[in-house]
Amino acid sequence: MRVRRLVALTAVAVLAGTSACGGGGDEAADGRITVTVGTANQGAVLKSLTEIVGSFNASQSEITVKLQQYPDPATLLQKTLVQLSAGEPPTLSPCQPSWAAAYAKANGLVDVSTMFGAPGAMTAQDIEDFHPVLLKSTKIDGRQLTLPFDRNISFLYYNKALLRQAGLTAPPATWAQFAEYAAKLNTADTWAADFFNSPFMVSVWNSMVHAYGGKVLDDGQTKAAFNSPAGRDALRFWVDLAQKKHIRVSSEPSAGQLNFGAGKTALYVSDSTALSFIKQSVGDKFEMAAAPMPAGPAGTFAEMGGANICLFNKAPKNVQEAGFRFITYLLSTSKNGDFVRASNYLPNRRSTIEELKGFYAQNPVPAVAVAQMEHAIDPPTVQSWPQLAGTILVHLLAAVRGEETVEDALTKAEKEVNEILDK
Repeated sequence: MRVRRLVALTAVAVLAGTSACGGGGDEAADGRITVTVGTANQGAVLKSLTEIVGSFNASQSEITVKLQQYPDPATLLQKTLVQLSAGEPPTLSPCQPSWAAAYAKANGLVDVSTMFGAPGAMTAQDIEDFHPVLLKSTKIDGRQLTLPFDRNISFLYYNKALLRQAGLTAPPATWAQFAEYAAKLNTADTWAADFFNSPFMVSVWNSMVHAYGGKVLDDGQTKAAFNSPAGRDALRFWVDLAQKKHIRVSSEPSAGQLNFGAGKTALYVSDSTALSFIKQSVGDKFEMAAAPMPAGPAGTFAEMGGANICLFNKAPKNVQEAGFRFITYLLSTSKNGDFVRASNYLPNRRSTIEELKGFYAQNPVPAVAVAQMEHAIDPPTVQSWPQLAGTILVHLLAAVRGEETVEDALTKAEKEVNEILDK
């Protein structure tokens, strides 16, 4: 199961409750500079990253890159924050946008634009090859503190067989059509979709709030903006489906993926990085396909997840420079292409998209993800966003379960979110 939004920890809580040791790199006995890379990747993604590390180490004789493996993103964040406070973080690490805000607040990140043009490093011109939508979350206060790494984006998976049984020939193009489909997809053994107890549902709702013409936070990310007609319409959509029993509400965080894979549900919003898990779950039970996120009155919007990559400033300058040489290698067109093929993450560069044309022609599901990039939005990048998303989820679930009205749920969530933002 994907874990891109299952982190709900603040820096304060982490620093108060966790201890660890780490290090940004040093010089090995053979004279090579050691660069450490924190990672929580697993499975095929970890295998691909390990292969890229091995390839880089074999390509030159000055630097040795070593992976520091953590079991999940929550642990990676916890350990890195503690290591950062001790002045001993890894040389570099993936960082979700809200994590980067925490690291930047601790004055822990290198402005990587200062590294452009160094021997073996990317140049300012290379940045122009990165997809512009992926660059939006990489700057903090005007400084280039991160670069795109393993980003993903939401879209709609659907079960072709269940749609055909309901007399439907194409996936829903709009949220209104999604609701119409839901009424036709329920049988004694199957149903349209799940609303499940995972922060990922907040990202779905965030995409919908934008599609209905609103925002979750204000432009300055200092106040809640979701207690609005758009926010209420986006939540009422799920409440109405639940009341009509056209969807089911589950306390199981992975219910969406499990029930879709079992052929119980016809429609499932997820992202391309879930594809390998879904394929394994689906097997040969039915034919699966993908489509863009449904559109709302204001258009199509799809929230991105995943992480950028950041370089910490606690190691000696030569280690930082070595770390940036590895980042340059990792994000090169060729290696980014290898990583995308293995992981189904979004390609970072326009040149990577061009290189992968044949791959996408044969793999239409991740191709939908690439097409969605024109409709991408980032989640809020404020440091407390994981905590805010957890707070919002509590009230979204309460409304969908009929425990709170839509109005009360969003009013309560607004008050609690603003209290967190005001701290």
